[in-house]
Amino acid sequence: MQTIPLIYGTVQNQKLYAGRPVIQNGRYSVDDCVPAVTLDRLKTRAERGKVLVVDVEGINRGRFYPSFIEFCKTPGNDLWLVEPIYDDIDVLDAFLGSADRLVFPYDRIKNDSVLPDIVDISDQCVPLISCRKGLHNGKDPVRLVEKLSGYGFHNIMVADMDGYLPDERWEDLTGQCGGLVTYSPFRKVEKEVHILAEDLFPF
Repeated sequence: MQTIPLIYGTVQNQKLYAGRPVIQNGRYSVDDCVPAVTLDRLKTRAERGKVLVVDVEGINRGRFYPSFIEFCKTPGNDLWLVEPIYDDIDVLDAFLGSADRLVFPYDRIKNDSVLPDIVDISDQCVPLISCRKGLHNGKDPVRLVEKLSGYGFHNIMVADMDGYLPDERWEDLTGQCGGLVTYSPFRKVEKEVHILAEDLFPF
């Protein structure tokens, strides 16, 4: 199993900061922020690491946030950027920054018609399915992962944002996508998964 640290980030004074994530009335913020370059887990090492960075302002806006991408830098690490996109044009803009992979919330895209274009532009794009009460906007995440895999996405991220998904469901999800990225900030996933995203700053 591969583990990737995840941080919720914000840009201050043209630098990336990270801190403890807070969700209030459906909006994200970060408390007790520190410069991301000071985090031991992200410091330059003999081998490059990986880090998932959630653009808090972009998530709150529900749309692409170019200013964040401009200053989102994690030296010594491959950057997996979590950023809302609407269409293939946003994908091109996102990769003009320092992102190695673009993780995009599936419910923010224009519609499914843009998925083939997104895959054509880069196979480093990763759809994100966020679940509450075990569902993504009332839909079965297993069926959504199956559909997205059919479009050619090698990695798909599933976030269980309230700890509702049982281990058996994670097994079903992994069965639909061998490169599943698992994120469950409020519950430890006991099943073996391909890639596990872990908060550096717990909720």
